[in-house]
Amino acid sequence: YATATPAAWSSVRVLLLHGDHSGGASAGTVAGESARRAGQARAGQGALARLAAESGASLQVVDTPAAAPMEDQPALTPEQVESALRYGWRLAEQAADAGVQLLVLAACGAGTEAAAAAVLAATAGAEPPAVLGRVITNSGEIDDAAWMIRCAAVRDALHRTRRSPRGAKDVLAELGGGDVAVATGVLLGATARRMPVLLDGPVGLAAGMVSRDLAGQARHWCLLADHGGHPAVRLAADVLGLTPLLDLRLDLGEGANALVALPLLRSVLSLAAALPVHPSLAGDGEPGQGTEEPEDTEPEDTEPDYTEPEPAGPGPATTGADEQPATGWRAG
Repeated sequence: YATATPAAWSSVRVLLLHGDHSGGASAGTVAGESARRAGQARAGQGALARLAAESGASLQVVDTPAAAPMEDQPALTPEQVESALRYGWRLAEQAADAGVQLLVLAACGAGTEAAAAAVLAATAGAEPPAVLGRVITNSGEIDDAAWMIRCAAVRDALHRTRRSPRGAKDVLAELGGGDVAVATGVLLGATARRMPVLLDGPVGLAAGMVSRDLAGQARHWCLLADHGGHPAVRLAADVLGLTPLLDLRLDLGEGANALVALPLLRSVLSLAAALPVHPSLAGDGEPGQGTEEPEDTEPEDTEPDYTEPEPAGPGPATTGADEQPATGWRAG
């Protein structure tokens, strides 16, 4: 909530959005991997659940509608988009009513990076190859073939929608998918309740790009924990005017960097609330309290002492009131 003085967040909730994107967007991912990670989080296991427990944050896994292949057809129907936006808004409302002071957006679906790249291409004019990160397999190898398939899927989706409207809900329906739509609803609901949201990853930033067209002030309630080295996050952060707080690049999934940064942010807020105001930020003080009145001093006589110059030619230097030039003398 907005407060007059800084206060560390005592109640934090992590929203882990789980929704897969089918088609070429999910090339290079292991089937069922996202569902396994969501199940781990529900059971309190995995990196995200452990980080949430360490920081004292609650974790809520949110299932979102699966997205159709965007290169062939719209990812969602208009009805699904409206439902997802309302669902995300309700999630933010429920968190605010429960006393939550900060939301952390996380995601674990397959194909989220390609969907975010498509949203950025549609909203910011980005080139898909420039905002699609490399595909890293579970063994740590770079899968260039999967990266090319993802690029082709985004390219074909943009070609398919080249004459379609570019409204916020149109972008969500054609390209975004369920997780981006729910995340957009969360940002809108949090903005309405004046509750900050900590972003960390392509889904959250894609939602931020869409939400600015629905509520321009939404970006002012967003914080970016880390760009993670992801090109799509870098571009979206630049467009939204968000400065990454850290540069960790843990590569533990969307939301992990935010939870690692959370204790540091709490410490900063606690110090800001406890330390006195810096003199440079204080208002004008009363005379005798930090400011001194200048002493009255007599102005110095700075009038120059002029001397009359010597005459340039014959004749008297000055002519008095009753003196006349000699008879027969003519000037020059």
